[in-house]
Amino acid sequence: MYLIPKDTMASKLDPAWAFLSGAERHFEEGPPQATRPGEREYAVVLPVHLHDGLPERLMAVGLLIDDQEASKVACFMFGLPLDEISADDIRDACMEACNVLGGCLVMSHDEAHTVEIGLPRELPLAQFTELQRKAHVSVTFSSECDAGRRIVITVFDTIDQRILES
Repeated sequence: MYLIPKDTMASKLDPAWAFLSGAERHFEEGPPQATRPGEREYAVVLPVHLHDGLPERLMAVGLLIDDQEASKVACFMFGLPLDEISADDIRDACMEACNVLGGCLVMSHDEAHTVEIGLPRELPLAQFTELQRKAHVSVTFSSECDAGRRIVITVFDTIDQRILES
């Protein structure tokens, strides 16, 4: 399992975001970014199952998204008006966004085997940060609209998974 080449990642993120939200966004690679007021951060690990004989791997995906964008994604995903969306709906939509966005960036080492991505697991941000510090590959993409609302996606392949055992 490995992340697809960085120069093709944005081309995968753009249509994945449109699928999740119904809105067009363009993502560009950039440095890791801190939260701004009104933004929430979601962090998940995705268990990646490979073919027989190879160990399970983990990929981690962080999504930094402002409240308005998160609500829009939940409304689109669940087909509900804003006044019917709950905080749990927003969290679930953002977790699914991490799952889909991460899943479009991973592939198998060879074409004879497929990669199966398991259910995402939410992480406390401290664990996510520690995993990222020890990451094999880490890349951040962001998309900012004219109103200053942005979406930031950080993806990495984990090496030392022992942090998940604590």
